[in-house]
Amino acid sequence: MRKALFSICMLLVSLSLSGQGIPLCKETPFQAGETVEMGVMFKWGAVNTEVGRARLTLETVPYGPDSTLVNHACCSIKSAPFFDVFFKMRENFQTWFTLDGQRPLEAIRDTYENGYSATNHYFYDWDEGVIRADVSFYGEAPKHHDLPIQGMSNDIVSLIYALRSVDWTACQEGEPVEVPFAIDDSVFQVKVTYQGREDFKVRRIGWCRALRFSCSVVAGALFAGDQQLQVWFSDDANHLPLAVMAPLKVGNMWAWLKSWDGLKAPFEARY
Repeated sequence: MRKALFSICMLLVSLSLSGQGIPLCKETPFQAGETVEMGVMFKWGAVNTEVGRARLTLETVPYGPDSTLVNHACCSIKSAPFFDVFFKMRENFQTWFTLDGQRPLEAIRDTYENGYSATNHYFYDWDEGVIRADVSFYGEAPKHHDLPIQGMSNDIVSLIYALRSVDWTACQEGEPVEVPFAIDDSVFQVKVTYQGREDFKVRRIGWCRALRFSCSVVAGALFAGDQQLQVWFSDDANHLPLAVMAPLKVGNMWAWLKSWDGLKAPFEARY
């Protein structure tokens, strides 16, 4: 399950966007006060059960000694009470990043997954080109690591907003892009491919115009090396996360949009 969550999060990754020539939206597609909730589901044959919820919020706060205004995003993932018996999951993430969505400043990860636990505390030292990382597993004393900033080495939550900030319709369809992603004491490179526009039916919401992406996964206990994760964002001014699908060796894991509030632009589905 840890690898499933890790690979889903890797899908929400971005490059050093403007520095790599990737076009950005003229305006950021999010604003303070935005809240997005998603249901996490497991599907295998006739089994199609919601096993948890994810909630993502964004606010503007003063940061640092000069009280510069920045974005503060929080993401929580919690398994349902009935599913706690099988696999208890509590994920809490925070990140502070610049108002344009392009430069993370600090990030905190606090994870519990069925006995496994980890904490990450990142400070981004852009002058030195490193992430000052304090990482702990299973409640042990944290160990310090200096991780290289490779382009835009995002943490889990800032990735979501960086990816939403791209004008994907101006990008080349079907051409994979290698992107860096920092978690725990490592920086990984994965390939993200923009697959184009399509009509996509969101569970219990309706048909939406969507932007679709795929991502190669890390082969291991849950994934085969030839599998692709899929993600859909709304094809509008919000670039709202609509769904994520992670194919497992047994069944699929889905995250579906359930509710939203405080969006920057109107969002409507076509039933």
